[in-house]
Amino acid sequence: MKKENIHRALETGIKILSQKGYHNLGLREFLENAEIPSGSFYYYFKSKEDFAAKVLEYYGDKGVTYYTARLLDSDMPYEKRIETIFNEELKRLDDSEYKEGCMVGSLSSEIAGQSEVIKKVADNNYKKWQAIFHQFFTEGQEHGVFSKDFEASEMAVFFLTSRQGAMTHMKATGNDESYKLFKSFIMKIIEN
Repeated sequence: MKKENIHRALETGIKILSQKGYHNLGLREFLENAEIPSGSFYYYFKSKEDFAAKVLEYYGDKGVTYYTARLLDSDMPYEKRIETIFNEELKRLDDSEYKEGCMVGSLSSEIAGQSEVIKKVADNNYKKWQAIFHQFFTEGQEHGVFSKDFEASEMAVFFLTSRQGAMTHMKATGNDESYKLFKSFIMKIIEN
């Protein structure tokens, strides 16, 4: 499988796993959407679980790139940086008609208790993202923008876990009310 096919397989995997989950992932449907032959799939992915783990890792790395660019490498004021995250995420969720959430959280809920591989990759992704948010909140506190009522590390954990709950609820209700409430509540907590 060429590098472009692997990339397409991982991108297609994100789309399908985010919407349908692990147990509803049909290999035939995936292969048709990714436009790759089944022989190539099994050459690069040992199993459905291995495929899901690689997609999850890829998704996590994309998150690292995204969060680093928006939160740490930006010249915007700190409040605008996190506002950008909220706005872009809401648009993405709206574009998917609230059928997608955070794949890390979705797969963690669905199979992390059954798969050590998925559990390890999901935990790794959270730790990487948490480190970025920790640094972001620390810098914001140092610049007097964010409240010092909570440790930056606590704010990072609270943000990511609350975000996951809001996204899960959005998928269940098919609307963005819980995410908007999450956004409002987080901003009240973190602003100085």
